[in-house]
Amino acid sequence: MEQKGSSLLDEVEKYAASETLNLPIFPGVARELYAKIADENCSVTDIAATIAKDQAMAGQMLKLANSAFFAGLNKVRTVKESIMRLGVRQVYNCLVAGSQKNLYVSRDPVIAKHLGVLWQHALVTARGTQWLLRKTGYSQEADEGFLAGLFHDIGKLLLLKVFETMRAERKEVSLSESFLLEILDFMHVEQGYALTTGWSMPEVYCEVVKRHHEEEIDGADPLLMAVRIVDRVCAKSGPSLKPDPAISPAILPEVMAMSVKEIVLAELEVLIEDTVEQEG
Repeated sequence: MEQKGSSLLDEVEKYAASETLNLPIFPGVARELYAKIADENCSVTDIAATIAKDQAMAGQMLKLANSAFFAGLNKVRTVKESIMRLGVRQVYNCLVAGSQKNLYVSRDPVIAKHLGVLWQHALVTARGTQWLLRKTGYSQEADEGFLAGLFHDIGKLLLLKVFETMRAERKEVSLSESFLLEILDFMHVEQGYALTTGWSMPEVYCEVVKRHHEEEIDGADPLLMAVRIVDRVCAKSGPSLKPDPAISPAILPEVMAMSVKEIVLAELEVLIEDTVEQEG
């Protein structure tokens, strides 16, 4: 990379390390919910009451519980019924996703455009990974798959926030589209891993952030392989900052290692399309 790029990378790293750019994982209600979930004596009624404190989160619960992905025969009308249908862990995943969504906004139109695509990619990868693990016989890892998919590109979020701050503070900072995407691609794994370890997130998620672009696959890690599969399918036909329509998912080494059938890949593409439509 040319000298100009190297100098800018140094500035980006400095801004990324700044305390002012720390990204909060959870809002207050989600933190309170986490504590209640850890309490064995906490009832579904207590959890529902906690969620009901935040109207946006309560609405999100109802929307998800009645979505095509989770819907049952009867329409869910209360937060408590949503928890009964989704399960406490799924509720928690949903709240984390809701808290993250609020970070993917910007008043800078250049940054906002990329954040919008990145949010769609994060959510699609989260839901797709969870679904794929269930579909391929790894249901025990499915709930972890949601958060692993949600956070796998968190380094790109951090970097876009860095650029937002730099552009606001230093008006001379001007990046071409191609150069911005190049920096995101080049730096997001390292920055994402530093961020998630700094957050003291469980190692399983930090490892996905660190390894989701490695050349060699780990056939003993279905969680990592599922994230990589959904990430690549998104690049082919879904929301992605690095689209690649020429990808053939059926011949990906992860697909072969997990014995994912072509019909499952086709269903995954439909799920991705449906998720994007629901978010739209």
